[in-house]
Amino acid sequence: MTSLATVNLRNWHRTILVFFSVVGLTGASMMVRLPLIREILHVSTGTLGLILVAGSIGAMSGLLYVGKFVAHFGTKRAGILGMSIWVFGTVVSAIGLAFGSPIVFAIGNFFGGVGGGMTDVAINVDGSAIEQKLGRAAMPKMHAAFSIGALAGAGLGTLAIQLNLNIALQVGLFAVICYLIPILNTRHLPADNGLHSDEEKAGTAGPLFTKVVVLLGLGIFGMTLAEGASNDWLTIGLVDDYKADPTSAGIGYAILVASMTIVRFFGGPLTDRFGKALTLRLTGVLGLVGLLLLIARISVPFAWVGSMFWGVGVALAFPLFLSAAGEQPNPARTVATVSAFGYTSFLVGPPLLGFVGQAIGVVNMYWIILLFITLSVVVAGAAGSTSASAKAVKGE
Repeated sequence: MTSLATVNLRNWHRTILVFFSVVGLTGASMMVRLPLIREILHVSTGTLGLILVAGSIGAMSGLLYVGKFVAHFGTKRAGILGMSIWVFGTVVSAIGLAFGSPIVFAIGNFFGGVGGGMTDVAINVDGSAIEQKLGRAAMPKMHAAFSIGALAGAGLGTLAIQLNLNIALQVGLFAVICYLIPILNTRHLPADNGLHSDEEKAGTAGPLFTKVVVLLGLGIFGMTLAEGASNDWLTIGLVDDYKADPTSAGIGYAILVASMTIVRFFGGPLTDRFGKALTLRLTGVLGLVGLLLLIARISVPFAWVGSMFWGVGVALAFPLFLSAAGEQPNPARTVATVSAFGYTSFLVGPPLLGFVGQAIGVVNMYWIILLFITLSVVVAGAAGSTSASAKAVKGE
């Protein structure tokens, strides 16, 4: 059995990249077709938001115990169990779409959320451990792999719109494929990563919610709410408020995901040069510009530009805040905790924003998202301002 002492770092890294690349594909392919899902389920925008909350509740339920599960059984088992629960829930959601049942779709979302939350924490704890062993910023490229998968999903979803492909078949098929690909590669994962440290077993690990951890949590909370809202409400906003056709809305979402992918792919060297805090603040300001362009409602092409900057703004938040968490004492525990902040925001916030969008309009609701990005920019200093090159000079 592979352990941290015997693991092949390259194979471990590649396997985690595979996990990151597939976990977002099915969801992204479904997000670009949210207007159709709303129509199939015969629900309003607010009710659709409530249905999406079922997935959020599931994810939060998973986050309540995933930390303890990882501590006792390791990230490998957590990832396998999480993916298994996720594929079950996603297939149930596909059945709900096939029969036009909001209740079945919500139940599937719940279980999909449970599994997705577990898997995300497991692979991010692994990602942080890999980054520490490599000695350089690697989390941005891991999350770039997620974005590549999401971009592929958005493209496939947009293609499915053009082909008028049955959405239930689409979701179910993608879910099974995205489950099998990473599961067949789990032999490369160490079985003991994330287990209790000696300090934790002795009860001397120290306080969990330090000032830095709380600030990192607030930073990831604000920015991942903006990322989650882009997944849930960009296409709806373009269709409802811009009166764009579904294909144009899908293009806007694809542009957003593409910009996230590019920034994450090249974000590692940028972070090594300028440090996490400055990188987060610069990209965050560009995200604010993007939201202002969308709120201005100038035209669909300008909305595409706004979508691009929105993607730039949120691209590095999750990987860099988690990377900073991994540099704290007891990194596995801290990464899991900060991930919980991020997932709370990513999953709970955007669906609840649907009710605000129904009341004042989806694009007007973007003002709230803008405020949360501002919060993240303000607290980004907790991520550290020292570049990797400066640390090397100091011998850190």
